[in-house]
Amino acid sequence: MIKKLFLIIKNNLLLTLLVGVLVGLLSSWVLYEGLHRTSDDRFCIVCHEMKPMVAAYHNDVHGGNGKVGIKVSCVACHLPHDNVFAYIATKARNGVVEGAIHFFGNPDAIDWQANRANRAHFVEDTACAGCHTNYKTNEAISEQGRKMHAHYDSLKDTDKEISCASCHVEVGHKGLRSMLNYYNPEYEYYKGKLDKQKEVAEKKLAEEMK
Repeated sequence: MIKKLFLIIKNNLLLTLLVGVLVGLLSSWVLYEGLHRTSDDRFCIVCHEMKPMVAAYHNDVHGGNGKVGIKVSCVACHLPHDNVFAYIATKARNGVVEGAIHFFGNPDAIDWQANRANRAHFVEDTACAGCHTNYKTNEAISEQGRKMHAHYDSLKDTDKEISCASCHVEVGHKGLRSMLNYYNPEYEYYKGKLDKQKEVAEKKLAEEMK
């Protein structure tokens, strides 16, 4: 059987190569489309628990709310960019975990305010440095800011290493703490008092997602 298969391939080498190329191109296209279509805010907001994060993202310069209108995709900041295999593997793992929580868990019970303390786990420094390549020399940054960036560099690969998100607390999601409070107040005092703000935020988000 195997010999017969090799014989068919040998006698139809050109056809086999052509089929192989077509299968390769089709697989690459499917992979690209899959990665592309699951990489932005429109996909993330499918899960209702992500609404506060997406709304805060639209308020941020990274979400297009800046002078130049540059909009960075969600995966640009939240996935590793060391190599394509790590990127795809992390994306796949996150997708399975998030999907399981959304459909089979209780996403409304997630303490997002507490998760903010682990923000360094969700933001990739390689992504930040990939765009902000001149973070050590950029003259638009204050002198104190440049000193802090030099301090950040000096701590790399030590037991005191910090991340970009250690200082840039709400990077990519301007006003995230407030936005999270609109949806799920962290203090009893706020319950029922932020409904108007939530309504305004939801209306604005709906307009931006059209």
